[in-house]
Amino acid sequence: MLRWGGTGIEWLDTHAGSVQALATLVLVVLTAYYAWASRALVRETRAALLTSARTTLQGRLDRISELLIEHPDVSRGLDDPAATIDIQDARFHVANMFLAVFEEAHTQYLLENAMPEEDWHAWQATVDRVFRRPYMRYLWQDVGPLYSASFRRFMDERLQQLPQA
Repeated sequence: MLRWGGTGIEWLDTHAGSVQALATLVLVVLTAYYAWASRALVRETRAALLTSARTTLQGRLDRISELLIEHPDVSRGLDDPAATIDIQDARFHVANMFLAVFEEAHTQYLLENAMPEEDWHAWQATVDRVFRRPYMRYLWQDVGPLYSASFRRFMDERLQQLPQA
């Protein structure tokens, strides 16, 4: 049986400040460790989320490419110089899919700061390539106002820089 003799209590009374300081130091060290570990976890989680967002965006673009390969008439329709958007055919829907993906890329880059500069330059090149197609230009003139102001500004600036088809 453990008993506190008079000397044990006296020792605690004498060293109470030191014991309290040691306990405080231990708590500070534990708190610092948990803060460090939490910060590392947040970094890892952010990196995983950014990778997932980038992969999802690229997957959506790949799916549009697959649709164009599976349906070459739709792809040819995007190149039609006499294209109009009066008929909401397959090319209308595919073109709008392109716009949705491009707007998401723009949002990830500009608003969420979730895309590195290098990736953004690749997306800009993709936008330029796709918008050399006459139907895409015609469609943008009609549906552009449906998109966010920052994306509209981006697209309008890109289209001004591209040579007319």
